[in-house]
Amino acid sequence: MKHSLILRTLAGVAVFLAFACQADNMYSTNYCNFVFFANLYPSSALTRAVGSTGGDFCIVKAVVEQGVTHLKLTPNRGSYAATDLDLVMSTAIAGERITYVAMGQKRGLIIGRSVYGQLKAYDLQCPNCDFNYELHWAELAQELQCSKCKRIYNIDGDYGYVKSGEKGMALAQYRNVVYNMQDGRLVVRN
Repeated sequence: MKHSLILRTLAGVAVFLAFACQADNMYSTNYCNFVFFANLYPSSALTRAVGSTGGDFCIVKAVVEQGVTHLKLTPNRGSYAATDLDLVMSTAIAGERITYVAMGQKRGLIIGRSVYGQLKAYDLQCPNCDFNYELHWAELAQELQCSKCKRIYNIDGDYGYVKSGEKGMALAQYRNVVYNMQDGRLVVRN
């Protein structure tokens, strides 16, 4: 009896650890430190994505043009003015030095709310192609595709899983995503 109790306890611990490791593996270990002041860009695609009730996402890429950083935004749905998709960024806001070099593997994120309303941030690079290929929106609004491996990832729920194509890793997700509607600050960190 004592032997079977020990075996059941060990089996329970093994199952718990397997689920704990699986949940931890869904989060990226890559350094990420992205700060965005939505109140300065109230009609931008990114502001609307994080302020929505769910289902809205935006690809966010930091691009330097003539020494000035721009956030290039590509929403998964909706129509926007060109100025709401190409945001010129200041280097200092409210006395805080802002840089855009540590936002994902290669300066690109997918940020928004799942259909369940949870704020999410995923890396823009395909996890199954050694983070060397960017994802782009597929035919459906909640799906992203890699141009190299052709996998389609679904971000409808909370995990960014491979929906079609060869089996593989889910999208790299960032653990800490916070949007404060009062001061308009969006922060994505690991």
